[in-house]
Amino acid sequence: MPEPLAVAPDEDVDWMERLRRITGWTQPAQRPDVDWAEVESRLGTALPSDYKRMVETFGEGAFDGFLNLNQEPWTALGEDGLLIWAGTEHEDLYCWRTDGDDPDRWLVVVRSFDGEDVPFGCRAAEFVCRILAPDARTRARDYAERYQAAATG
Repeated sequence: MPEPLAVAPDEDVDWMERLRRITGWTQPAQRPDVDWAEVESRLGTALPSDYKRMVETFGEGAFDGFLNLNQEPWTALGEDGLLIWAGTEHEDLYCWRTDGDDPDRWLVVVRSFDGEDVPFGCRAAEFVCRILAPDARTRARDYAERYQAAATG
Protein backbone atom coordinates (compact mmCIF):
# COMPACT_ATOMS: atom_id res chain seq x y z
CA MET A 1 0.00 0.00 0.00
CA PRO A 2 1.51 3.38 -0.98
CA GLU A 3 2.32 5.78 1.79
CA PRO A 4 0.01 8.77 2.26
CA LEU A 5 0.79 11.83 0.19
CA ALA A 6 0.71 14.24 3.11
CA VAL A 7 3.96 16.16 3.37
CA ALA A 8 5.29 18.19 6.28
CA PRO A 9 6.23 21.79 5.36
CA ASP A 10 10.00 21.20 5.67
CA GLU A 11 10.00 17.60 4.41
CA ASP A 12 12.31 16.80 1.50
CA VAL A 13 10.35 14.36 -0.65
CA ASP A 14 11.67 12.16 -3.46
CA TRP A 15 8.52 12.16 -5.57
CA MET A 16 10.05 9.80 -8.12
CA GLU A 17 10.57 7.20 -5.39
CA ARG A 18 6.97 7.66 -4.31
CA LEU A 19 5.85 7.33 -7.93
CA ARG A 20 7.72 4.02 -8.23
CA ARG A 21 5.95 2.75 -5.10
CA ILE A 22 2.50 3.99 -6.17
CA THR A 23 2.84 2.32 -9.58
CA GLY A 24 4.48 -0.81 -8.18
CA TRP A 25 7.32 -0.32 -10.68
CA THR A 26 10.07 -2.92 -10.27
CA GLN A 27 11.51 -3.08 -13.78
CA PRO A 28 14.89 -1.63 -14.70
CA ALA A 29 15.03 1.84 -16.22
CA GLN A 30 13.47 1.74 -19.69
CA ARG A 31 15.47 4.59 -21.25
CA PRO A 32 18.64 5.06 -19.19
CA ASP A 33 20.60 6.23 -22.23
CA VAL A 34 18.67 9.39 -23.18
CA ASP A 35 21.09 12.08 -24.35
CA TRP A 36 19.56 14.92 -22.33
CA ALA A 37 22.30 17.37 -23.33
CA GLU A 38 21.33 16.90 -26.98
CA VAL A 39 17.58 17.14 -26.24
CA GLU A 40 18.02 20.27 -24.11
CA SER A 41 20.27 21.83 -26.75
CA ARG A 42 17.67 21.22 -29.44
CA LEU A 43 14.86 22.62 -27.23
CA GLY A 44 16.97 25.59 -26.13
CA THR A 45 16.31 24.99 -22.43
CA ALA A 46 17.27 22.72 -19.57
CA LEU A 47 14.55 20.34 -18.35
CA PRO A 48 13.35 19.47 -14.85
CA SER A 49 15.24 16.59 -13.26
CA ASP A 50 12.10 14.77 -12.09
CA TYR A 51 10.77 14.69 -15.66
CA LYS A 52 14.06 13.28 -16.95
CA ARG A 53 13.94 10.60 -14.26
CA MET A 54 10.34 9.72 -15.22
CA VAL A 55 11.28 9.29 -18.89
CA GLU A 56 14.39 7.27 -18.03
CA THR A 57 12.52 5.07 -15.54
CA PHE A 58 9.18 4.45 -17.28
CA GLY A 59 9.90 5.08 -20.96
CA GLU A 60 6.96 5.19 -23.36
CA GLY A 61 3.47 4.50 -22.14
CA ALA A 62 0.63 5.93 -20.13
CA PHE A 63 0.16 6.17 -16.39
CA ASP A 64 -3.08 4.43 -15.47
CA GLY A 65 -3.94 4.23 -19.16
CA PHE A 66 -4.65 7.95 -19.60
CA LEU A 67 -1.66 10.17 -18.80
CA ASN A 68 0.75 9.85 -21.72
CA LEU A 69 4.28 10.89 -20.80
CA ASN A 70 5.98 12.65 -23.71
CA GLN A 71 9.43 11.25 -24.31
CA GLU A 72 10.48 14.76 -25.26
CA PRO A 73 8.56 17.94 -24.36
CA TRP A 74 6.55 19.65 -27.08
CA THR A 75 7.09 23.34 -27.71
CA ALA A 76 3.71 24.01 -29.39
CA LEU A 77 2.62 26.41 -26.61
CA GLY A 78 5.96 28.19 -26.29
CA GLU A 79 4.41 31.57 -27.11
CA ASP A 80 2.28 31.13 -23.96
CA GLY A 81 5.35 30.30 -21.84
CA LEU A 82 4.32 26.64 -21.62
CA LEU A 83 6.29 23.50 -22.38
CA ILE A 84 4.16 20.33 -22.76
CA TRP A 85 5.46 17.23 -20.94
CA ALA A 86 2.36 14.96 -21.04
CA GLY A 87 -1.23 14.75 -22.22
CA THR A 88 -4.42 12.74 -21.99
CA GLU A 89 -6.82 11.10 -24.43
CA HIS A 90 -9.21 13.93 -23.54
CA GLU A 91 -6.79 16.42 -25.11
CA ASP A 92 -5.72 17.96 -21.81
CA LEU A 93 -2.07 19.03 -21.92
CA TYR A 94 0.21 18.83 -18.89
CA CYS A 95 2.72 21.62 -19.11
CA TRP A 96 5.28 23.59 -17.17
CA ARG A 97 5.09 27.35 -16.91
CA THR A 98 8.70 28.05 -17.88
CA ASP A 99 9.24 30.96 -15.51
CA GLY A 100 12.78 31.46 -14.29
CA ASP A 101 16.13 29.91 -15.08
CA ASP A 102 15.80 26.86 -12.81
CA PRO A 103 13.62 24.18 -14.46
CA ASP A 104 13.48 22.30 -11.14
CA ARG A 105 11.31 25.16 -9.88
CA TRP A 106 8.86 25.13 -12.81
CA LEU A 107 5.32 24.31 -11.72
CA VAL A 108 2.67 22.28 -13.53
CA VAL A 109 -0.09 23.97 -15.52
CA VAL A 110 -2.87 21.93 -17.13
CA ARG A 111 -4.17 23.35 -20.40
CA SER A 112 -7.66 21.91 -20.77
CA PHE A 113 -9.14 20.87 -24.10
CA ASP A 114 -11.07 24.17 -24.14
CA GLY A 115 -7.95 26.30 -23.63
CA GLU A 116 -8.27 27.05 -19.91
CA ASP A 117 -5.01 27.03 -17.92
CA VAL A 118 -5.22 25.53 -14.44
CA PRO A 119 -2.04 26.04 -12.34
CA PHE A 120 -0.87 23.51 -9.76
CA GLY A 121 1.66 24.29 -7.05
CA CYS A 122 3.86 21.29 -7.68
CA ARG A 123 6.36 19.72 -10.07
CA ALA A 124 5.67 16.93 -12.58
CA ALA A 125 6.47 13.81 -10.50
CA GLU A 126 4.46 15.08 -7.53
CA PHE A 127 1.55 15.92 -9.85
CA VAL A 128 1.55 12.38 -11.29
CA CYS A 129 1.75 10.88 -7.79
CA ARG A 130 -1.22 12.89 -6.66
CA ILE A 131 -3.46 11.96 -9.59
CA LEU A 132 -2.53 8.28 -9.25
CA ALA A 133 -3.01 8.18 -5.47
CA PRO A 134 -5.77 5.81 -4.37
CA ASP A 135 -8.03 8.62 -3.15
CA ALA A 136 -7.39 11.07 -6.03
CA ARG A 137 -10.28 9.82 -8.17
CA THR A 138 -12.63 10.03 -5.22
CA ARG A 139 -11.57 13.64 -4.55
CA ALA A 140 -11.97 14.51 -8.24
CA ARG A 141 -15.43 12.88 -8.40
CA ASP A 142 -16.52 14.65 -5.20
CA TYR A 143 -15.32 17.98 -6.60
CA ALA A 144 -17.16 17.40 -9.88
CA GLU A 145 -20.36 16.52 -8.02
CA ARG A 146 -20.11 19.66 -5.84
CA TYR A 147 -19.41 21.79 -8.93
CA GLN A 148 -22.42 20.34 -10.76
CA ALA A 149 -24.67 20.83 -7.70
CA ALA A 150 -23.56 24.46 -7.36
CA ALA A 151 -24.12 25.11 -11.06
CA THR A 152 -27.64 23.65 -11.06
CA GLY A 153 -28.60 24.60 -7.50
